[in-house]
Amino acid sequence: MRPEFSADAAAPARTNGRPYADVAAVAALVLAVTLLYGARLSLLPLVGEETRWATAAREMLATGDWAVTRQQGQVFAERPPMTVWLMALGGWLRGDVDSIAVRLPSIIAVVLTSLVVFLYTRAFAATTTAFVAALVYATFGQVLQIGRLGESEATFALFVGTSLLSWHLGYVRGWWPVLTWSIGFGFAALAALVKGPQAPVYFVAITSFYLVYQRDWRYLFNWQPLIGGCVFAATIAAWQIPFYLRTDWQHVWATWAGLAGDRFHLWGVLEHAVTYPVETFVCLLPWSPMLVALAWPSVRRRVIERYDAAVFLVIAMLVAYPTVWLAAGARGRYFMPLYPLAAVLMGLVIESCATAPRGSAARRAWHRFLLLLSAAMAAVGLFVSVRPWLPNATGTVLRESPSIDVLFVATAAGAVFSIWSAFRRRGNVVPPQAAAAIAAVVGLGAVGPIMNTNAGKWSDPTGVVVELASHIPNDLQLASLTPIDHRFAYYYGQPIRELGWPTKIDDLPPDVEYFCFMRCPGDTASARAAGRGRTVYTTPGTLPFAWDEVTSICTDRRPDLPTATSVVLGRVVRPIRAEVTDVTKPRVEAAAQQTATQRK
Repeated sequence: MRPEFSADAAAPARTNGRPYADVAAVAALVLAVTLLYGARLSLLPLVGEETRWATAAREMLATGDWAVTRQQGQVFAERPPMTVWLMALGGWLRGDVDSIAVRLPSIIAVVLTSLVVFLYTRAFAATTTAFVAALVYATFGQVLQIGRLGESEATFALFVGTSLLSWHLGYVRGWWPVLTWSIGFGFAALAALVKGPQAPVYFVAITSFYLVYQRDWRYLFNWQPLIGGCVFAATIAAWQIPFYLRTDWQHVWATWAGLAGDRFHLWGVLEHAVTYPVETFVCLLPWSPMLVALAWPSVRRRVIERYDAAVFLVIAMLVAYPTVWLAAGARGRYFMPLYPLAAVLMGLVIESCATAPRGSAARRAWHRFLLLLSAAMAAVGLFVSVRPWLPNATGTVLRESPSIDVLFVATAAGAVFSIWSAFRRRGNVVPPQAAAAIAAVVGLGAVGPIMNTNAGKWSDPTGVVVELASHIPNDLQLASLTPIDHRFAYYYGQPIRELGWPTKIDDLPPDVEYFCFMRCPGDTASARAAGRGRTVYTTPGTLPFAWDEVTSICTDRRPDLPTATSVVLGRVVRPIRAEVTDVTKPRVEAAAQQTATQRK
């Protein structure tokens, strides 16, 4: 039988609220999430995958080819192009693919996902419960970390979450099945254009398992899912066909199966199976302790009896989790597409526990959660307040923002005071009040002290790249021997011609004057690492012609780490002559050693 959204006897009075309450909640939600994720947007330099997709977006705008993703003119077929499309669109609107254009799609995605969580939850629960669930998603620790960066995870979570939640809403509300399947498959296709096959696999597996659990064979084995599948195929084909015509089948296969295949291997599976649940728990902080309450049968029964949707949410996460739990190469963020569903479930658990009778296991779980979070907020607030007087063991130079630190400490103190006051009066700490207090502390912590810490740790390569570029005459184009680091390419800002690694003097084109290459830890005279993305190979560690090392810079996020790489700028000695030289050892260091030896 098809389930219907239901609640207990007390729920209708809360669920059928006045319309303006929903409008006010949506307005407050959009304003809060926008301010939280838009604050200090350009403070931190672009890091990680941000510049990888940003350089591709620049080339997409420069070439006008929106079907093929390229870096340095080479096809970069590691993912479908949705992330690059959104960045290129932002760059087209702003006139440049700057940090705002790179990060704005993620921020919009977080705001929209919060709205999706609110609207889905509001379909069967009170406005306050929906508001709490939306706040939970927006303040998950990992969402706060990734949702403000130019990564693909926030957009991916938007499309995957919308595909599953909209399908389930249409199913239980009795929408026309063709429409329900078409919407679900349509958003799954958009998600697939972000990160590949994970989205359609999740959608098909989760909906199938759920319908089998419901024993609704007619809804599963019918012609309507085929129509939805056609919507999925047509959406993908609109990009895939032009891409194939411009490239080949090998690049098509690499786009869909390359990265996914790299995640599944046998080494480290046991260790990953033990550590990954812990990593998931940490990623879902500060709200993940509430999920522990589901370990009590009475809490599970209360949640499921009040909300039939909880069954679908639990099935979805149980079906999807093994795909990342048993894949040794999976990282914590790979489960982020299910975070919208986890937020809805946590909102239902919070509401069920907070309104449970006094003395019950559910009510005790709610009180213990608040006590734990209150103690944590008090400890963090105390640490931030005394941090300027503590010894700096790491040597990190923090960006000073006294006003933000004062605001954070005051907010943490206010949140702890409000929660403890309610306990002292032996009153009930209602979920919206507690969720708003916790979200305010966590959000300000992310845009305040944590961002200040990252600003001290992460290097901004703008200055060193400008200094390197000053050595190159304006009328000459820089060439790279094998692919160059995408962060350097982004901050350099000009096209860099990619060449193969020369093994004989005639391999170097005669018009090359200045060139660059990557110097990695572990390179030797016989072999050096090269490649782009998942395509890694080795070349000789020597060059067959005479050259001068002009300068060497590091553009890594953390230049102090032993894994940091360097970009070497070299100049060909003219007239060109054969001279085998070791490129893995800095020439300035070699020259200094030679001078010291001569003096001795």
